[in-house]
Amino acid sequence: MRLVIAEKPSVAREVAAVIGGGGKRRDGSEFFRKKLKAADAARVGYIECGGAITVSWCLGHLLEQRAPESYVASGKLGAADLPVVPEEWKLAPRDEVSACQFAVLAGLLKRASEVVHAGDGDREGQLLVEEVLVEAGWRGKTLRLWLSALDDESVKLAWAKVKSNEHYLKLYLAGLGRQRADWLISLQGSYAMTQRLGALWPIGRVQSAALALIVDRQREIEHFTQRDHYTVNARLGADITAGWQIPQDLLIEGLLLDRAPAEACAATVTGRDARVEKFTAKKGERAAPLPFSLSALQKLASRRLKIRVAAVDKAAQALYEAKVTTYPRTDCQYLPEEQLGDAARLLKAINGGSLPKGTEPSRRHRAWNSKKVSAHHAIIPTGQPLPAGIDPDARRVYELICESYIRLFMGPETFEQREAIFLCPADPAITPDDPACRAQHRFKASAKIVEEKGWTALGADDEDDKEGGDARTGPSPAQGLPVLKEGQVLRCAGAEVVAKRTEPPKRYTDGTLIEAMKGIHKFVMDPKLKARLKETSGIGTEATRSSVIKGLEQRAYIELKKGALFATERGCTLVDGLRAMRVPLVDPGYTALQEDGLAEVESGQRTFEEFYAEAVTAARSIIATILNAQGEAIPGATAMSVCPGCGEKRCVARVSKKGWPHHKCLACESIFVDENGAPGRKFEPDAAKGSGAAATSGTGAAPGTGPKCPMCKTATHQKKTRNGNDYFFCDGCKGAWWPDRAAPGKLGPKWEVRK
Repeated sequence: MRLVIAEKPSVAREVAAVIGGGGKRRDGSEFFRKKLKAADAARVGYIECGGAITVSWCLGHLLEQRAPESYVASGKLGAADLPVVPEEWKLAPRDEVSACQFAVLAGLLKRASEVVHAGDGDREGQLLVEEVLVEAGWRGKTLRLWLSALDDESVKLAWAKVKSNEHYLKLYLAGLGRQRADWLISLQGSYAMTQRLGALWPIGRVQSAALALIVDRQREIEHFTQRDHYTVNARLGADITAGWQIPQDLLIEGLLLDRAPAEACAATVTGRDARVEKFTAKKGERAAPLPFSLSALQKLASRRLKIRVAAVDKAAQALYEAKVTTYPRTDCQYLPEEQLGDAARLLKAINGGSLPKGTEPSRRHRAWNSKKVSAHHAIIPTGQPLPAGIDPDARRVYELICESYIRLFMGPETFEQREAIFLCPADPAITPDDPACRAQHRFKASAKIVEEKGWTALGADDEDDKEGGDARTGPSPAQGLPVLKEGQVLRCAGAEVVAKRTEPPKRYTDGTLIEAMKGIHKFVMDPKLKARLKETSGIGTEATRSSVIKGLEQRAYIELKKGALFATERGCTLVDGLRAMRVPLVDPGYTALQEDGLAEVESGQRTFEEFYAEAVTAARSIIATILNAQGEAIPGATAMSVCPGCGEKRCVARVSKKGWPHHKCLACESIFVDENGAPGRKFEPDAAKGSGAAATSGTGAAPGTGPKCPMCKTATHQKKTRNGNDYFFCDGCKGAWWPDRAAPGKLGPKWEVRK
């Protein structure tokens, strides 16, 4: 039997439909005993096709890395255990439904003679199917079905070109590296922050760097001081407006802050003649923008359609699964040259049967470049009809994608760029042509004269509006600048002082934050690192950046107000705390280098073992930095006092659910009674009552003959509770443990106090 494993049920159904043979769906209940609810049962199973082919699926990641505490003998994770670095990594099903579907796949694999990996074509798609094969112990032949679109023709073409899964080993290793780095650094770093600060403060390789961008921009805006500055616009001839070229010696940080020179200039040139010193006219053209990568689509949809990037992701995925667009999670903006021959059919299909006005299917845009296409090409339509009941956001995103494709076959925008420099005497008594004229005011006018609209006839331009202009001249007014001759004289009909005010940088939106994360080199100061990172893809990936923003919102680190992203007080506190502790996760260059490392694993420039070793070293360094930092230096940190038991300055004040004030040591986990705001006597549990009464000494072996305490390394006492149950007690840190069930002479679970 040939077993095809897709990433999700919807993709499995499309593949099964193309393979044909009846496609009988089975619920897979022969492989598990759990009775599922109807909705959950509909997500589990497989499809039997003709030709001894079975198609099944994952549900995204069926498996996840087990929690760090599962690697600790006591089952309780403490500061001393961090970071946990497993000798043998363990996976477990994410939930009950995932466990059932994994059982289905494991059962089918026992019957299979060959597997076709049909996960999505990226790191995560490669990883989530591969980890199922590894966990189920599959050792047989594995092929790879690489899908760029789900329309029947694309699936048939991909099915005919399946190749050995070994070609994608590096892609799997890059996904595995990302998963383990996040588990070591992000997850356990969050554990360390909780241990250190006494509260839940999640951190992450990518999310903390992205949060720092938002916090820094917010601080820049808050500390921005607006300043008034000035320029002069002169009206020359009939309809020319020229801006004053302010002399450098009048500028402070590029701005004219004193109004007096501007007023003097305006008064001097009004009613005077200005001579054309230089006139240039250059022909130019502008081709249509490249088609969309996911981040380019997110940015434009966020700006033009005003929808969140998470909604853009959802819409793009829905369009892909509806077979009307190609694979969405791509970072490529180029197309394979062999698809150019299909352009006429595709253009007619998305335009109701006829070619869109102004298009030439044979036109070869620079987007057609097979050498720049790697795993996936840019997002384009497939030519399949758009389903009538599709979500409105998906429909609008689809229109953007179609528009982007149509523009590739329209001519460029052609124009003439004109520029004129005018001279006007600074001395009213001298004419422009007087040889004695030395001090002169210069004015500049420019204009773009569009000759052929080309692709801009669609009325759409992806470029953001340009902010501001040259501080020395002001923005060039939109005007028609006539052809002029050097030496030509025009009368200045009037001049006016234009007062302006500097504006702070704009807050990030979903789209502009995605752009910043992708172009992270712009925020790195080191010239060598900046140059290196300019060639990489920034922090996060096309598939994960929107989820990073969503995660920051869910953790209350940021919030959305009127379309802009604001850092909350909690978010600012976290960034300040990480910087105070010198934790490098808020340095965008640090995270970008790790992303660069994953790309090198994927390309074969670095081994997985090298990347993993660096991730382990980074985890140990970051966690040690967090745990050893001085609490007083951390803005917003919980105040800590010295523990009477272990001597560490890790005791934090707590209040139980019943309102009982006490102190808990985050190092040895001992509980102390509150005495005037400080930790007092040790709070020892009474196993018989399950309360905070003092434990009885009982009877037992001679003092100090039990196993060593894991906290202070002194020998424990073996004692008995009032009910006669054995336990071990440490005089040093006052901790208590039950015996290990499998080996009674060893420490088992720690004796916890009920609060």
